[in-house]
Amino acid sequence: MASSRMMSARASPSLGRLRGAKPALVSRPGRVAPPVRASAAQRGRGSTDDYVVTLVNISVTPGNEEGFVAHSVDNATNSVEEPDNRRFDVLQDLDDPSKFALLEVYSTSEGNDAHRDLPHSKAWREGVKDWMAEKRTWSVYKPVYPWAGLWGTAAASRRAKDGVQQPVQAAFLTLDKDGDTAGAKAAAEDTKQITHVHVTCKPGTEDEFIEACLANAASSVLEPDNLRFDVLRHRDEPNKFMLVEVYATSEGPVAHKATPHYNEWRTTVEPFMQEPRRARKFRAVFPTDPAAWKMTLNDN
Repeated sequence: MASSRMMSARASPSLGRLRGAKPALVSRPGRVAPPVRASAAQRGRGSTDDYVVTLVNISVTPGNEEGFVAHSVDNATNSVEEPDNRRFDVLQDLDDPSKFALLEVYSTSEGNDAHRDLPHSKAWREGVKDWMAEKRTWSVYKPVYPWAGLWGTAAASRRAKDGVQQPVQAAFLTLDKDGDTAGAKAAAEDTKQITHVHVTCKPGTEDEFIEACLANAASSVLEPDNLRFDVLRHRDEPNKFMLVEVYATSEGPVAHKATPHYNEWRTTVEPFMQEPRRARKFRAVFPTDPAAWKMTLNDN
């Protein structure tokens, strides 16, 4: 949605209303996108109630980062073609390049479960198992923002048009005449900055925190350098949240912290904090195209 303009709307005051009908904060040129209304028959399509968002934290033994990246890009490139997939991000820690994170988003629990039995997922587990510096850990989240109707991806649009799954082999390690990898060159030129902000609220303040986050996110996605601003809630510990902030350049997050909406958010949520917020910064291993990060309307 590189050419689309987003319009902010009043945040819902309670978590209960987040699960019902909501206005989509996206407009196409000349018209406002209609509200997305969910019914029981549309769960997983017109609603995010069934969405499963998994954050996988990985530490690789030093020296095996390039091999891990190659296997992970191949897995992700095929995973985004799965019918229920919405995102499959491969991220490398900016402070410690031996640490990675996978953010896997599925619109149904069935799609999430089926992923593990697919050939590319099995090949990934087999390919990387000897490179694990420690056991992988994961957390499961539910989307708070963006709302249903705004999790569109290029792969989802293509599936809807063609009606078929299209496995694609990654070309991450294609060599040029100098023996460099195409992926290494792309990484060197990539300017995107992805930040995961982990938040723990005092129990009982969750709804107020969500309201403040919705207002902040709806304004943040309008910033010139912003590519997406997701708000996720921990499935098993509902007072824990993660903000996924993606900017096209490293200047974007700096400019974000100077905006009125950020400063209002920071002031509003400070009394709700049970502990200091933690932030991890990443570079994008997959996807790398800015258009693949931008929040768009669902086409399927």
